[in-house]
Amino acid sequence: MGGLIQKTLLIVGVALLLVGCTPKYNDPKPQRPTRGAASATVLVEEFADFECPACGLAYPTIKKLQEKYGDSVFWKFYEFPLISIHPYAFNAALAAECANDQGKFWEMHDILFENQKALKNGDLNTYASRVDLDTELYTACFKSRAKSSVVREDMQIGDKRGVQGTPTLFVNGTVVEDWSTLETALDALVPAVTAQEPTNE
Repeated sequence: MGGLIQKTLLIVGVALLLVGCTPKYNDPKPQRPTRGAASATVLVEEFADFECPACGLAYPTIKKLQEKYGDSVFWKFYEFPLISIHPYAFNAALAAECANDQGKFWEMHDILFENQKALKNGDLNTYASRVDLDTELYTACFKSRAKSSVVREDMQIGDKRGVQGTPTLFVNGTVVEDWSTLETALDALVPAVTAQEPTNE
């Protein structure tokens, strides 16, 4: 009987110790990462995985188009880590969401896609420093896995919309079958902006 009590107390003690080691994090719950103007008539939604090679190939094109169209297009990003084949994708998504808490989602987004072959936790910590995050806050966020629900909610949204691979892009709710045709699709929807030559009057 005494041995059983000792074992029970030991288990409880270990559990309390583990709880005490879990970092506390006050989640600010910021808005989801977007670019462009919410009033734009064209909406592009991207479901992506930071470890996905195809997403890495699409990244420079999508970034160029975001710059090209500016506020004429509203861009929404959704986390869709393919956890069955990409072992580091979920944690990379957590890192991006922790960066979003500090207003640095896109900076982390870029550095993750530019370093797809180095996404271990130590690498993610390095990137947090590179994008000038408060590393203490970032560490508390990441270790507490406070953003897991955000990532999983994005994944559920993708599942409901039939997303199976990445990158998957929707333009005004219609899926773009091939990301390389995105510019053509947008050119058909966004009026061209013609630069006016200065007049010498």
